[in-house]
Amino acid sequence: MDRILEYKIRADDLDATVGGILSKVLKQCMGLTPHEISHAKFTPGGLMVVRDGNQAGLYESVTVKDKVVPGDTVRVMFTDNTDEQEERVEAVEGSVDILYEDEDVVVLNKPTGIVSHPSHGHHKDSLANYLAGYYKRYGKSGRFRVVGRLDKDTSGAILFAKNAPAAARLFRQKEDGVFRKTYLAVCANPPKNNEKRIWNVIDDPIGPIPGTLMKQQIMQPPEGKSALTRYICRGSFDHGCVMEAEIDTGRTHQIRVHLASVGHPLIGDKLYGEELETGRFADRALLHAWKMTFRHPFGSEIINITAPIPDDMEKYL
Repeated sequence: MDRILEYKIRADDLDATVGGILSKVLKQCMGLTPHEISHAKFTPGGLMVVRDGNQAGLYESVTVKDKVVPGDTVRVMFTDNTDEQEERVEAVEGSVDILYEDEDVVVLNKPTGIVSHPSHGHHKDSLANYLAGYYKRYGKSGRFRVVGRLDKDTSGAILFAKNAPAAARLFRQKEDGVFRKTYLAVCANPPKNNEKRIWNVIDDPIGPIPGTLMKQQIMQPPEGKSALTRYICRGSFDHGCVMEAEIDTGRTHQIRVHLASVGHPLIGDKLYGEELETGRFADRALLHAWKMTFRHPFGSEIINITAPIPDDMEKYL
């Protein structure tokens, strides 16, 4: 969907913008990137101003070279072009559990057993399809971008951006380490003494096992790509433990591979786990995207989200 930003010029903005040059206002005061400024420049109605004292509130088109004065209101419009990085998702009726929503983002609580986004073999039964169906029900746009997918069997918080500039800013937050996720993993084997009550780091590259569809392994570059996982034990039981984990990279199956490599395969993980005793199996690898933190893409507000613990993990906690 289109996104409009407005900013009213203040007297103390003039020094930082060389007397109110619009290109400086867009960058210094509104925090726009060069790509966003260029997008607005070449969009009809993309850059407009309501001059101070204009009683009718009429906007006039401006260029980045024009000047504004205190009291003027700058309006920037971004259009969501159909050739952007994500196609329109087909709307399908289904259930969605919304944890947080505003005009730019929506965070869902993803159940286990469902893929995040349409993919091979899952063109109409993904969480994104059901989100599009939810918006169609209320006459809203069905175009959005997933920011950080979750594996089919992983439950928990997943973030969607509702417009292109919000998505771009959130992806930059991932690169800069501002966007963070905390996972809970129920693992086999109680913690070792050196793992208790401290953050441990696994910094081993991960790459695909040749001849397999999705399975990964620790392997050296160039085949292996850098992957860093931090984990801490938050509790233990007779035959296992609950680990809290954070990742700086988003490699396929990263937490599952890394924790298995230090002797803590996820309970229920038939791909990287081990033959556990009868009664210790689960229907899936017990991994949950528990908490999410990010800065609002068009403001300074830090948003913290917590996804409720699913029933199949609750008994271990």
